[in-house]
Amino acid sequence: MSPKTVAAVVGVAFFLAGLLIMLLPLSTDSPSGVAVSCGNSVGMGFDEVAVEAEGGALVEICSRLRVERLAWAAPVTVVGALFVVGAAVVRRRSSA
Repeated sequence: MSPKTVAAVVGVAFFLAGLLIMLLPLSTDSPSGVAVSCGNSVGMGFDEVAVEAEGGALVEICSRLRVERLAWAAPVTVVGALFVVGAAVVRRRSSA
């Protein structure tokens, strides 16, 4: 395989892994032991009213969980996209 192909495959893998990590749901346990859904790292699936009913501090905990996951999943996605774009842009050297 050429280096360009390897870079493209690695880039696609990083990009898809980053997206998957960002979209996986987060949850935490309430003081009563009930699992509370925090949505995913981009905020989809988060119901602040329902979480607030379980406990006031859980809203802050869910927010912190989402920010922490997004803080490392977003760079993984961006690096993967850069690899894919780089592999698409780089031209093969001619053997002239």
